[in-house]
Amino acid sequence: MVNKIPIGSPVRTQAIVNRYFVKAKKNLGQNFLVDMDAIMGIVHAADVEPGDQIIEIGPGIGSLTEQLLLAGGKVFAYEVDDSLPEILKNELPAKIDGEDLDQRFKIMLKDVLKADFETDLSGFFDLSKPVKVVANLPYYITTPIIFALAESGLNFTSLTLMMQKEVAERLEADPGSKEFGPLTIAVKTQLEVKLALNVNHNSFMPKPKVDSSVVVLIPLKDKPKIANRKHFNWVVKMCFSQRRKTLNNNLKTLIPDADKRAELIASLGVKPTVRPEDLTIEQFIQIAKTVPEK
Repeated sequence: MVNKIPIGSPVRTQAIVNRYFVKAKKNLGQNFLVDMDAIMGIVHAADVEPGDQIIEIGPGIGSLTEQLLLAGGKVFAYEVDDSLPEILKNELPAKIDGEDLDQRFKIMLKDVLKADFETDLSGFFDLSKPVKVVANLPYYITTPIIFALAESGLNFTSLTLMMQKEVAERLEADPGSKEFGPLTIAVKTQLEVKLALNVNHNSFMPKPKVDSSVVVLIPLKDKPKIANRKHFNWVVKMCFSQRRKTLNNNLKTLIPDADKRAELIASLGVKPTVRPEDLTIEQFIQIAKTVPEK
């Protein structure tokens, strides 16, 4: 018998928690989403269509997973909590669109940061076709996962990720704002950032102390040419090493010679008193090209 109450509804989530004695594990950053409007907002933001191949990170008890499947997706999930696969098997629909659950859903007990996507997905996904990544990310590991996915070589069309609202604001920030910084620049040189929706902390069980946001990240078609990304990221971080100081002051470690610093700043078309958050990404690329590599 199909359970008509969605997993993500508060009453069904509570029933599952009671039935399996589930406790959200703080060390894994677990918070169960119990807001169907937010869940469907994520599915809509990810633009899930029938036949889509979806990687989900941290499915939990399946509140989002269920809706991804019902929207027509084929879902491969990475999970590190070994108590959850049994719950997912029991609580997700046994059949979706006439197909058995195991034809549409597969879970792997593995840290996504250790994923070998080609090996892991082989036999379940058609690797000649792109995938979408959807996840309600643990706050403590959000940025490592974003960079791991961006640099993995995985053929994805979008990353639809729920994260701490403060991190989302940093990803979306424009030059001149206090949120604009190294994280913004590192992400925006690889991915287009779109804020899809905000999710109140009351939408979770247990309730976290902060609100969340859902962000859609799409690979840039024309990425800026950065020869050495490690060097570039290091230069950007050094430029922001003391946010309240001017760019000229922050560049002293990178370019000790005052005349060369002045020449570089002049070439950027800005005043020596400019602060790093007021520069554009293109100007940071120009700085990185000027600073000698280690």
